[in-house]
Amino acid sequence: MSAEAAVASGGLRAIPGGQQVPRYGVKREQLGDPTALACTVAKTAAEVAMGGEGLTTLTPWVAQDVRDSLAAQCSLSRRAGHRGATARIERARVCRVSHRAAEVSIVALVRGRALAIAMRLEDIHGRWLATVIEIV
Repeated sequence: MSAEAAVASGGLRAIPGGQQVPRYGVKREQLGDPTALACTVAKTAAEVAMGGEGLTTLTPWVAQDVRDSLAAQCSLSRRAGHRGATARIERARVCRVSHRAAEVSIVALVRGRALAIAMRLEDIHGRWLATVIEIV
Protein backbone atom coordinates (compact mmCIF):
# COMPACT_ATOMS: atom_id res chain seq x y z
CA MET A 1 0.00 0.00 0.00
CA SER A 2 1.43 3.37 -0.93
CA ALA A 3 1.72 6.20 1.57
CA GLU A 4 -0.96 8.20 -0.26
CA ALA A 5 -3.35 5.24 -0.19
CA ALA A 6 -2.69 4.68 3.54
CA VAL A 7 -3.43 8.32 4.32
CA ALA A 8 -6.55 8.21 2.15
CA SER A 9 -7.81 5.06 3.93
CA GLY A 10 -7.54 6.77 7.31
CA GLY A 11 -4.91 4.39 8.73
CA LEU A 12 -2.10 6.96 8.70
CA ARG A 13 -1.89 10.70 9.04
CA ALA A 14 0.64 12.93 7.36
CA ILE A 15 2.90 15.21 9.41
CA PRO A 16 5.29 17.92 8.22
CA GLY A 17 8.40 16.39 6.65
CA GLY A 18 6.49 13.75 4.72
CA GLN A 19 6.50 11.08 7.48
CA GLN A 20 3.45 8.93 8.04
CA VAL A 21 2.32 8.26 11.63
CA PRO A 22 -0.27 5.58 12.55
CA ARG A 23 -3.52 6.96 13.92
CA TYR A 24 -4.44 6.01 17.46
CA GLY A 25 -7.59 3.99 17.79
CA VAL A 26 -7.32 2.38 14.37
CA LYS A 27 -9.01 -0.99 14.60
CA ARG A 28 -6.73 -3.98 14.13
CA GLU A 29 -7.64 -7.49 13.24
CA GLN A 30 -8.24 -9.82 16.16
CA LEU A 31 -5.26 -12.05 16.90
CA GLY A 32 -5.59 -15.75 16.10
CA ASP A 33 -6.14 -18.68 18.42
CA PRO A 34 -3.60 -18.54 21.29
CA THR A 35 -3.90 -22.22 22.27
CA ALA A 36 -0.61 -23.39 20.74
CA LEU A 37 1.35 -20.50 22.25
CA ALA A 38 -0.32 -21.01 25.63
CA CYS A 39 0.63 -24.70 25.67
CA THR A 40 4.23 -23.95 24.74
CA VAL A 41 4.57 -21.21 27.35
CA ALA A 42 2.87 -23.34 30.03
CA LYS A 43 5.11 -26.35 29.32
CA THR A 44 8.28 -24.26 29.55
CA ALA A 45 7.02 -22.36 32.62
CA ALA A 46 6.24 -25.63 34.43
CA GLU A 47 9.69 -26.98 33.62
CA VAL A 48 11.35 -23.76 34.79
CA ALA A 49 9.29 -23.74 38.01
CA MET A 50 10.58 -27.26 38.70
CA GLY A 51 14.18 -26.08 38.41
CA GLY A 52 14.77 -26.61 34.71
CA GLU A 53 16.33 -24.50 31.99
CA GLY A 54 14.49 -22.42 29.43
CA LEU A 55 13.63 -19.19 31.18
CA THR A 56 15.36 -17.13 28.50
CA THR A 57 13.22 -18.72 25.79
CA LEU A 58 10.12 -17.31 27.51
CA THR A 59 11.36 -13.71 27.47
CA PRO A 60 9.53 -12.57 24.30
CA TRP A 61 6.26 -14.16 25.37
CA VAL A 62 5.89 -13.22 29.05
CA ALA A 63 5.71 -9.94 30.94
CA GLN A 64 8.74 -8.89 32.98
CA ASP A 65 7.06 -9.46 36.37
CA VAL A 66 6.02 -12.97 35.29
CA ARG A 67 9.58 -13.71 34.20
CA ASP A 68 10.93 -12.47 37.55
CA SER A 69 8.45 -14.64 39.44
CA LEU A 70 9.42 -17.73 37.43
CA ALA A 71 13.12 -16.98 38.01
CA ALA A 72 12.51 -16.84 41.77
CA GLN A 73 10.58 -20.14 41.68
CA CYS A 74 13.35 -21.76 39.63
CA SER A 75 15.93 -20.60 42.16
CA LEU A 76 13.90 -22.04 45.06
CA SER A 77 13.48 -25.38 43.26
CA ARG A 78 17.18 -25.63 42.54
CA ARG A 79 18.06 -24.87 46.17
CA ALA A 80 15.70 -27.70 47.16
CA GLY A 81 17.72 -30.06 44.97
CA HIS A 82 15.46 -30.24 41.91
CA ARG A 83 17.20 -29.98 38.54
CA GLY A 84 14.25 -29.83 36.21
CA ALA A 85 11.84 -32.30 34.70
CA THR A 86 9.99 -32.70 31.45
CA ALA A 87 6.41 -31.48 31.46
CA ARG A 88 3.60 -32.86 29.33
CA ILE A 89 0.45 -30.86 28.58
CA GLU A 90 -2.68 -32.95 29.15
CA ARG A 91 -5.46 -30.41 28.53
CA ALA A 92 -5.84 -26.76 27.63
CA ARG A 93 -8.99 -24.63 27.57
CA VAL A 94 -8.99 -21.12 26.14
CA CYS A 95 -11.67 -18.55 26.90
CA ARG A 96 -11.63 -15.24 25.01
CA VAL A 97 -12.69 -12.70 27.63
CA SER A 98 -12.46 -9.74 25.25
CA HIS A 99 -11.25 -8.78 21.79
CA ARG A 100 -7.74 -8.30 23.18
CA ALA A 101 -7.46 -10.88 26.00
CA ALA A 102 -7.79 -14.60 26.59
CA GLU A 103 -7.61 -16.70 29.74
CA VAL A 104 -6.26 -20.23 29.58
CA SER A 105 -6.50 -23.13 32.01
CA ILE A 106 -4.00 -25.93 31.48
CA VAL A 107 -3.36 -29.29 33.12
CA ALA A 108 0.26 -30.47 32.90
CA LEU A 109 2.01 -33.59 34.18
CA VAL A 110 5.48 -33.18 35.70
CA ARG A 111 7.20 -36.12 37.43
CA GLY A 112 3.87 -37.97 37.50
CA ARG A 113 2.20 -35.09 39.33
CA ALA A 114 -0.65 -33.02 37.87
CA LEU A 115 -0.19 -29.25 37.88
CA ALA A 116 -2.91 -26.69 37.25
CA ILE A 117 -1.71 -23.66 35.30
CA ALA A 118 -3.78 -20.52 34.83
CA MET A 119 -2.63 -17.94 32.32
CA ARG A 120 -3.85 -14.62 30.97
CA LEU A 121 -2.76 -13.64 27.48
CA GLU A 122 -3.21 -10.08 26.25
CA ASP A 123 -2.81 -8.46 22.85
CA ILE A 124 0.16 -6.15 23.41
CA HIS A 125 1.39 -4.35 20.30
CA GLY A 126 -0.15 -6.91 17.96
CA ARG A 127 1.11 -10.11 19.60
CA TRP A 128 0.11 -12.34 22.50
CA LEU A 129 1.88 -11.67 25.80
CA ALA A 130 1.39 -13.72 28.99
CA THR A 131 0.69 -11.14 31.69
CA VAL A 132 -0.21 -13.65 34.44
CA ILE A 133 0.92 -17.24 34.98
CA GLU A 134 -0.11 -19.12 38.11
CA ILE A 135 1.12 -22.67 38.70
CA VAL A 136 -0.54 -24.73 41.44
